[in-house]
Order: sequence, then C-alpha cells, then structure tokens
Amino acid sequence: MALAIESLIPHRAPMRWIDALTGCTDTTATATVQYDPGHFAVSGGVVLETSLIECVAQTAAAALGQRSRTTGKTESAQHGVLAAVNRFCIQSRPPLGKTLTIEIRELRRFGPMLLIVGTVACEGQLIASGELSLYA
Repeated sequence: MALAIESLIPHRAPMRWIDALTGCTDTTATATVQYDPGHFAVSGGVVLETSLIECVAQTAAAALGQRSRTTGKTESAQHGVLAAVNRFCIQSRPPLGKTLTIEIRELRRFGPMLLIVGTVACEGQLIASGELSLYA
C-alpha cells in the first residue's frame, strides 16, 4: 500500500522527511524513509537524530491525509502542528542509504489535540521511540 506521500501531506522538499505511507488503519500508520547524502536532514555526511521526531510527526500527518481521503475528501492534511515531544529516546544514529520504518499509534484524542506514540526502526533494530502531541 505505498501511497504517494505528496498527495497526503503539504510538506515538500526539502522539508518532506518521509517517502511513502505503507500502512494505515483508524489508529495506526506505517511509513518509510531513506536518507541520501543530499537530504536536508543530513549534515557532514551524518543524519541528524532530531529528524526522527519530524518523521514520526509527518507519518501522523500522512495518516490523517489518508483517512481524510477514505471519507471522500481529496485534500491532504493541511493544518497540523507539532505541539509537544515527550519521552522521545534516540537509541542510535539513523544510517544513510538504508530504509527506516516509522510506526505510529494514536493513544488519545482530545478535540483537535492528538497524542501518538511512535517508533523508528532500521532492519528490525529500534532507533528511536517516544510520544508526540499534535494539534490536528
């Protein structure tokens, strides 16, 4: 189910930090990204760890865009804001040239506020995990 990400989120290069939405249910989503040396999130040949937080947030945005499409709306998610980062732990530096898998799960929704938990893994190894609060 790899969907064209630019049809689901408003982010464009150089600020689009996920490549494809590969799974989406009512409360979960999975996306992928592969960093190359020219990516905006790469500095001095090294992927910036903070980019992982944005990958999780953009996966949530892509899921909201896909859910909107399934209800008959054709526009991407347009008005989301990352409001808070909580207990986000980075285990290791993201590798260049390898596919990262981002998984999110909704924990709670309070009106426009959404609390999610997300993980980032590479080849089955956990790289990062934590919670984000989004206004969406």
